[in-house]
Amino acid sequence: MKSKYKKSLKATMIAAASLVLATSAFAASIDGTVMVRVGGRVQSVDANMHRVTVINAQGATESFQVGASVSDLNKLRAGTNVVGTTARPVRLTVLESSRLAAVPSQNGNETIAQVTSVDSQRGSLTLKDTLGAELTVQANSPGSVAAVAPGTRVLVNAVNPALLANGQALQ
Repeated sequence: MKSKYKKSLKATMIAAASLVLATSAFAASIDGTVMVRVGGRVQSVDANMHRVTVINAQGATESFQVGASVSDLNKLRAGTNVVGTTARPVRLTVLESSRLAAVPSQNGNETIAQVTSVDSQRGSLTLKDTLGAELTVQANSPGSVAAVAPGTRVLVNAVNPALLANGQALQ
C-alpha cells in the first residue's frame, strides 16, 4: 500500500510542479503604443500620398504617413532635417516579483522599467526605465492595465520601426 501512496504523491507533486512552471512561462503581457520623437534628413517626399521618407541618425531609412494638418508638404526638399512624433508599438511583459533579474536584449529593443502610475480609465501606464527616462504606454486593450499596480516591473519590448514604416504617422 505504501508503494501506491508514494506513486500517487509523486504524481501529484510532478503535476503541481508542472503547473507552476506553466504559469510562470506565460507571464502577463500588454500590447500598446508609445509616442516617440523621431527625426532625420529628408530623402524623398510624396505630396500626393502625404508620405515622407527620412534617413535617421543611425542611417536607417524610415517612411512616415504625414498628417493632413501639415501644409505645404510639396515645399519640403530632400536633405532638410525634420523632427516629429510617431506612435510605436510596444509589448510590456509583467515580471514576477520573485524574479530577481531580467536581461534586456543586446540589440536595444528591450529594456526593464518600473510602473510609476496607472490610469485605468484611459488604459495607460507611465513607466520609468533603469536610466530614469519616463514614457507613457497606451494599452491597445484599456482593461488590460487594471491589474497592474505601481511598482510592478515590466520588460518593455519595442517593435523594430523598419517593419512598421507603412503604418506610421508624423504629426
